[in-house]
Amino acid sequence: MTDNNAVICAITAEEFAERRARAAAEARRRGFAGLLVCSRGGGTLDRYGDVLYLTNHYSSFPYTPDLAGAWSGRAHGFVILRSDGAMRLITDVPDDGRISCPPEAIVYTDNVLEAVADGLTDLGMTGGSVGLVGADVLPVSSFRVISEAFPGLDWPDAQDILTRLRAVKSPAEIALLRRASQIGSRTIEAMMAAAKPGATHGDIVAAGMQVLVPEGGQLYNSFMASGRGGADPVYNRSTFPTWGSSAPLEEGHWLRLGISGVVDGYVFDLSRSCAVGPASNRQIELFETAIEVIEAGIAAVRPGATAADVAAAGLSCQQARGFSNNGVFKALGHGVGLGWDAPWLSPGDDTPLEPGMVLCLERTIRSDDGYLGDFEETVVVTEDGCETITDAQKRFW
Repeated sequence: MTDNNAVICAITAEEFAERRARAAAEARRRGFAGLLVCSRGGGTLDRYGDVLYLTNHYSSFPYTPDLAGAWSGRAHGFVILRSDGAMRLITDVPDDGRISCPPEAIVYTDNVLEAVADGLTDLGMTGGSVGLVGADVLPVSSFRVISEAFPGLDWPDAQDILTRLRAVKSPAEIALLRRASQIGSRTIEAMMAAAKPGATHGDIVAAGMQVLVPEGGQLYNSFMASGRGGADPVYNRSTFPTWGSSAPLEEGHWLRLGISGVVDGYVFDLSRSCAVGPASNRQIELFETAIEVIEAGIAAVRPGATAADVAAAGLSCQQARGFSNNGVFKALGHGVGLGWDAPWLSPGDDTPLEPGMVLCLERTIRSDDGYLGDFEETVVVTEDGCETITDAQKRFW
């Protein structure tokens, strides 16, 4: 790797090789010939993580429909991993110095799907079972091209192999997540400082970008809402883009920001609330309830506790404060890394927590009279509890 890449990626080549070896060993244990791992980039931040986790590769070319004889599979990267560890990386963009796998294993081509078929043939993976990882981002049309070329292959779902590997982070990953969370914290603080009467949601996002972009970060999303509670409630939001509401903030409004983004491939995710102008007692009640619920969940995070235990701790606190779980997201949070990772902090998820897991705990509290509070933090599970790695100001009132 180049010196520039040493800044971009703190994960060593040895760690990437170990990840591939562990994935191949699990494929071998299940009797698979190997794995076919697909991820989608295309300039978006959805589901690029599995291929990046194994090779530090991201396909930046935008998705375009296949054109026979010219290109196929654009925006998608594939890792073909044989059960003994031999591999191919199929990419539609040239290596910029970041890829971390044997150079001879890298195949750069416009014709991605054809190269996948060639790679499976070259590695002798033409019969038996090949575990499929990333089926949710592999277009049906692309899968047909690959599967019809190998009628003797079965394609069992093997997503859980990467899901389990990615759930527990290495020290280097935790360092990257810590940096991302701190940059995200500075970003949301700048956005909150811009929440003045007359500002629009777009103005607030623009203030955050002045912090995030110079740090090499990319905004994933900014779920935003503002409004007024009481006898004549007002609720302002937009779905596309999420900061598209043109209604200016007014004195007496509340504002909630739930932002997520990526720095060096790793995700930050946090939320905060504030009043526009002096905060009323009712606003503060909603804001403080959101904080209290999340802090109750954080207090339950420790090795051996389950994801459901953490959810129960937070959601029971919410219920005790007189607020029902009536939001669009019924869980208390999720794992985070190169995307949204396991486990899900949800009733019924009995996944035991382990040191090295990184979790986002989030809660939006809504009232029937038009008030809202929102709060989210990111923690690392340690040997004896957890450590909070978001460090944004908690209270803006």
